Amino acid sequence: MTEADKQPVPPNPFANVGRPAFAQGGTGAKKAWAIVTTIGFGIFWFSALFAAAELFGPRDLTIWPMILTPIGLAVGILGRVMMVRENA
Repeated sequence: MTEADKQPVPPNPFANVGRPAFAQGGTGAKKAWAIVTTIGFGIFWFSALFAAAELFGPRDLTIWPMILTPIGLAVGILGRVMMVRENA
C-alpha cells in the first residue's frame, strides 16, 4: 500500500479515512532521533530550571547549568530537525 492509497481524494486533513501514517511505525533512524530530541530537551529544561533556582535562590552560582542549557537546546533542536527530515 503506497502513501497515496492512504489519503482521501481530494486530500482532507480532517478526514478520518485510511490508515494513519504512524500506524506503520517509524524507521530506526527516526526513532533514534526522537530519543535524541527527548534527551536534549530534557537536559535543556532540567539545567534551565536549575540555573533559575541558582539565580533566585540561596545557592551559589555554578557554571554547569549555564553550559548545559544551550547545549541541551541545540541537541534538542538538532534532533527535531533530523527527525522531521527522516519523514520527508
